[in-house]
Amino acid sequence: MKAVTTEQIRALDRRAMDAGTPGKVLMDRAGLAVARKAAALSRNVLLLTGKGNNGGDAIVAARHLAAMGCEPTLALFCRRDELTGDSLAHFQQLGNVPVLEFPQLDHLSADVIVDGLLGTGLTGDVREPLASVIRWVNEQSAKVIAIDLPSGLDSDTGEVHGVCVRADVTVTMGLPKIGLLRPPATDWVGEVEVADIGFPPEFVADISSDVELLTIDDVRPLLPRRRRTTHKGDYGHLLVIAGSEGYTGAPVLCAHAAARSGVGLVTLAVPREVYPIVAANCPPEVMPQPWERLGALSDYDAVAVGPGLGQSPEAQRSVFNWISSCPRPLVVDADGLNALARNISLLNTVNVPLVLTPHPGEMSRLSGKQVRDVQTHRWEIARQFAKDHGVVLALKGAGTVVTDSSGRLWVNLTGNPGMAKGGIGDALTGIIGALLAQGLPALDAARAGVFVHGVAGDIACQQCGERSMLASDLIASLGKAFDVR
Repeated sequence: MKAVTTEQIRALDRRAMDAGTPGKVLMDRAGLAVARKAAALSRNVLLLTGKGNNGGDAIVAARHLAAMGCEPTLALFCRRDELTGDSLAHFQQLGNVPVLEFPQLDHLSADVIVDGLLGTGLTGDVREPLASVIRWVNEQSAKVIAIDLPSGLDSDTGEVHGVCVRADVTVTMGLPKIGLLRPPATDWVGEVEVADIGFPPEFVADISSDVELLTIDDVRPLLPRRRRTTHKGDYGHLLVIAGSEGYTGAPVLCAHAAARSGVGLVTLAVPREVYPIVAANCPPEVMPQPWERLGALSDYDAVAVGPGLGQSPEAQRSVFNWISSCPRPLVVDADGLNALARNISLLNTVNVPLVLTPHPGEMSRLSGKQVRDVQTHRWEIARQFAKDHGVVLALKGAGTVVTDSSGRLWVNLTGNPGMAKGGIGDALTGIIGALLAQGLPALDAARAGVFVHGVAGDIACQQCGERSMLASDLIASLGKAFDVR
């Protein structure tokens, strides 16, 4: 789904209105989407309203919440005579919803707070009294829903203008604003939901953007339903090359995730000295074997290299050999990336589809840049590296980005902080490897892989909690994640 600038979304609004959809109708659709999200969380909703269009959306949401049988309260942080246009028209239709004008904050409480204070028109730092209101919101235990973007956030850069609402959910209208996806916004936007307010598809198609938010609508076509007449040979054979002494969990997790991701067969090749341990812990669907018995790489449909390989000179030489000689699509992670960082020019000799899945530390070693720079300039560094080396790159972290030599970029917002632990990246390698083995192009395998991986993490988090979920819980959730349609 295309991400747009402030000017692009304003132009789209104007075009929709010029084509016959009144602004009042667009505002009603936006408010209804917010009301539905709030009502799903609680009946007790406090809506904070400024004088702009986001405030108008909050007014509409209050009316719809009342019609749904909820108990909304509208808190106005502007004078009534400052409401104009569509916002005023909807305010005049509000009915019996309680309205508080500049209320004392310590007298307010609710299970859900809806932020409609400020919108895309903000310039300069947030001023009083709204700055104090925002700080108060961030001190509350209530769930917070931001309308279109959290108040105080720049819709183009993702930077904070002094203070910013910390949202649990941002319901953004029509298309995601590019600022919501940028790295500085990560800790403020929460879950991003895009509300369809009826922009004609042909108008959206005319918008030019090289940044997209990954959604289920992007991923669904990449994972078609299986024919009843198929057999395991139709879904590929993945080779996972992984493991070393002291790192016997990583290969098992990687291969297990692959087996859960639809591939027909998984062979796991590990050093002979750890083979007995790995073989004893593998699921029965995985075929483990020592490296020494590894056949030709051409015998497989795709190869995954790296999890738990270690950084011994022997392991690094083997990585160079496997990558330079592999005739099949490759996904490289972990110690495979650490080896590549010592011989980065090897990437320019690879003639097969290649996916790299670094975390920020590995990206630092690959690019020669500091980790803080990688985190600050995630998009730019990922794009440049993919262009320079002709690879598909999935830079992991909050807001994983996927890009290739074209420079187009996809941002994934599925997943949660519970995934910040060992083994989670190994699972992603297995998922992407399995998709490559099933014939997906490298870019599609990476995009679908990171999305489904995040969804599985979210399912595991719901079941186990952020602190307690494990990589094995994520892998166990892959079945439900792949069935999200």
